Amino acid sequence: MIEVVTAVYEAASAAELAVKDLEVARVPSAVIRQFVSDDAAPEGVLEVSNHGSTGGATVVAVTVEDRHASAVMEILGMQAPISMREVPLSVG
Repeated sequence: MIEVVTAVYEAASAAELAVKDLEVARVPSAVIRQFVSDDAAPEGVLEVSNHGSTGGATVVAVTVEDRHASAVMEILGMQAPISMREVPLSVG
């Protein structure tokens, strides 16, 4: 089963560190994406519409096999996100 782990960081620098930590850990079969609700987002960071949930914060979303989800949560948690969530990816 595939899981999506998301973490919301108040500071973009914390999100960048979390992504680097994931890359260093070589989390198997992970797909890492960053999203912000800021029109002035740096290149390589995708913009999403602001639904009030992030308030300009950076969201890191990691798609990974469920057996690696707890490791991803632990790594993302090291940079003190303001919220974190793990949900199964529904296909179809």
